[in-house]
Amino acid sequence: MNNSACRCGSNKAYSTCCEPFLSLIDLPKTAEQLMRSRYTAFCLKNFEYIVDTHLPNQVKTLTVNELKQNSNHTIWIKLIVHDTELGGSIDTNGTVRFTALFNEDNEFYELNETSSFIKKHNRWLYVGGTTSILAKNMKLKRNDLCWCHSGKKLKHCHTK
Repeated sequence: MNNSACRCGSNKAYSTCCEPFLSLIDLPKTAEQLMRSRYTAFCLKNFEYIVDTHLPNQVKTLTVNELKQNSNHTIWIKLIVHDTELGGSIDTNGTVRFTALFNEDNEFYELNETSSFIKKHNRWLYVGGTTSILAKNMKLKRNDLCWCHSGKKLKHCHTK
């Protein structure tokens, strides 16, 4: 069991949060759970999960190899869920609005998205989203823990 904190920001252990979904042991019961597990999959570079949880007729051009190539220089830092509309266990559609911070080629960015989800055959799927990406100026101190989740202080890991 992996008792480290889940990367989705839920403040739960990975083993009881997103791991059952990424390990295909369980299915997300809400749109927010699916969105959080997809974020965690991006963090862990589990691109098969990303493709498998995309609505099939919306994913025609999305491939695991394309996702790998596009994420070579990306490190996901933090997820902030702002709100959800519908998307509960008894709903058939929902939206989740969130912000994800990431680093790409030593530059920080903020991705803001309102994602749409649909439940088909009792399984939540990502439909698509409205996205904006902004450059982000992050003020980091040398003794802060590094943004890359290495567990090291910034001064011993990444320096800007």
